[in-house]
Amino acid sequence: MNLEGKPCGVCGKGRLKGFKDEVADGIHVDAYQCEHGHVSYSREVMEKVEAMRRATSQERHIVKVGSSIAVPIPASIAKLLELKPREKVFVALRGNSIVIRPSLS
Repeated sequence: MNLEGKPCGVCGKGRLKGFKDEVADGIHVDAYQCEHGHVSYSREVMEKVEAMRRATSQERHIVKVGSSIAVPIPASIAKLLELKPREKVFVALRGNSIVIRPSLS
């Protein structure tokens, strides 16, 4: 389905314009973005992207911690990266993804 020129499903204000979005290293899909930066995919593309993500990652629920939110890191990943409670990490935004990197110290 082509969403080009349709209203943004997030803000309802912008019009969607097509582009190629990199959803994983070297994997590009047809996507649409409005003038306000919101990114949308056709249902078919989103189903494929979600299936790929389920196969290569573990789903977690966001939890509230004080006035912030947090995502528990799976024990298997924490063990591989030798992460310990209260250890510092860096959190960054890269496109539509949140990237968490362990501190080098």
